[in-house]
Amino acid sequence: MATSSAVFKSREDHRKQLELEEARKAGLAPAEVDEDGKEINPHIPQFMSSAPWYLNAERPGLKHQRKWKSDPNYTKSWYDRGAKIFQAENYRKGACENCGAMTHDAKSCIERPRKKRAKWTNMHIAPDEKIETFELDYDGKRDRWNGYDASTYARVVERYEATDEARRKYLKEQQLKKLEEKNSKIEGEGGEVSDEGDALKLVESKQMELSKVERRVRTTGGGSTGSVRNLRIREDIAKYLFNLDCNSAYYDPKSRSMREDPLPDADP
Repeated sequence: MATSSAVFKSREDHRKQLELEEARKAGLAPAEVDEDGKEINPHIPQFMSSAPWYLNAERPGLKHQRKWKSDPNYTKSWYDRGAKIFQAENYRKGACENCGAMTHDAKSCIERPRKKRAKWTNMHIAPDEKIETFELDYDGKRDRWNGYDASTYARVVERYEATDEARRKYLKEQQLKKLEEKNSKIEGEGGEVSDEGDALKLVESKQMELSKVERRVRTTGGGSTGSVRNLRIREDIAKYLFNLDCNSAYYDPKSRSMREDPLPDADP
C-alpha cells in the first residue's frame, strides 16, 4: 500500500535516514513527533507509523491506527429481565390467545399451552412483558457475559459450601460410629474403654489423613504409576531465600544448587 511518505530519496538521504533511525533506537537521538506533539516509539515499524496516502497525513503517527469513528448511540446496558409493565383483568383484542399478554402472539408464547385458553375463559391474564431494543456495538454483540449479574454467583458458592459441610459432618459421624463399635467389642471382651477425648483425637487424626496432599508420579521405565505424599510443608524455606543479598552466595537455577562463598574470609 502506498503511503504519504513515499517520496524519492537519493542514496545519501536514504543512508542518513537509516543512521537517524538507528540512533533513535539506541537512544542517542530524540524520538520523532507526530502531528499532536506525541513522541513515536522508534521501534514501531514504518508500515504501521506511515498513514495511507488517501488520509493526506503530513507526518507519520499512530492516529490512523486508533478508532476515530465513534457512535454515541451504542450502549452497554442490557435487558431488564422479568420486568412487567401492565397486567389486564380482561382479554384484549389482538393479545395472545393462550395467556392474554399483549406483547406477543400465541405462536411465540412460552407459557404452557392451556387446556382452555385465556381468550375463551377471560381469566388468569398474563402481564405484558417489558420490550426493549438496544443498538449494541461490535464488542457488545459478541460479549457472552453481557448482562450477567456477578452477585448471583454467591448462590453457587453457598451451595458448594453447604455440600462440603455436609460431607465433613457425614465423615465425622461415620468415624464416631466405627469408634462406638470398636468400644463395644472391647467391653464385650472385658477390656478398658478409652475416654471421649481420645476418641475425638482419633477422629481428628483420621480427618487429617483424608486431607493429605498427594501427587502422581510416573516411573522411569514407563510402567505403572503411583502416588506419593507431598513431603514439603509450608515451614520449609528454600536455601536461596534465607539471604536475599545480591552480592552473597550465588544460586544456580539450572542445577538448583548454591555456589559457595568465593571470599569466605572477607568481611560480610
